[in-house]
Amino acid sequence: MIQNELTLVARIRSDILAGVYPPGSDLLQTELAATYGVSRIPVRDALQSLAALRLVDLVPGRGAQVVALTQADLAEIRDLRLMLECDLLARAIGRADQSAMDDVDFAMKVVAAAIGRTGGQEADWAFHDALYRAADCPRQLAIVQELRPICALYLREYDSKTANTTRWLREHQALADAFRGRRAEEAKSVLRQHIRATHAQMDAVAAAA
Repeated sequence: MIQNELTLVARIRSDILAGVYPPGSDLLQTELAATYGVSRIPVRDALQSLAALRLVDLVPGRGAQVVALTQADLAEIRDLRLMLECDLLARAIGRADQSAMDDVDFAMKVVAAAIGRTGGQEADWAFHDALYRAADCPRQLAIVQELRPICALYLREYDSKTANTTRWLREHQALADAFRGRRAEEAKSVLRQHIRATHAQMDAVAAAA
């Protein structure tokens, strides 16, 4: 039963991030039950789990809705990411051993191969996770991880977008190079540029919604 519930959460989450259910759309239990071939009880439980992941709002008297962010919300998330991720990166560079550097090099190869393909978002997070993991700040990293799915709501064309491929790869490679060279200030500068560019795309998606 627990495994089935987890599978249902994963299926609905995947469809939300793919844009099947856009930000602000209603998630009706009866319709979801019919779509996924289950009863309403596991749907209710799945929606509660998705609410805990900050992908769904449970609205009293109205049921569930996919989270919709305002420009102010997006700006707050951008500022949080700038503060938390740049700090994690600097700490990680100061503490990284050869194994951590090898992990970043491997993640860079994976993310370079994944751009423009299904799974690009997952590869991107694996790369950033490799950059930050050596900081050994699990609570701070958990906050960053919590923000990622929210950002993905507004980057649902990530896997198929190629217009910014050159810039995207250049920034990731610059991050990997600065990490290996232990150039913390350079790495933080590249990361700030990368996060701001990503959020500019998110702002454009939100404005067009």
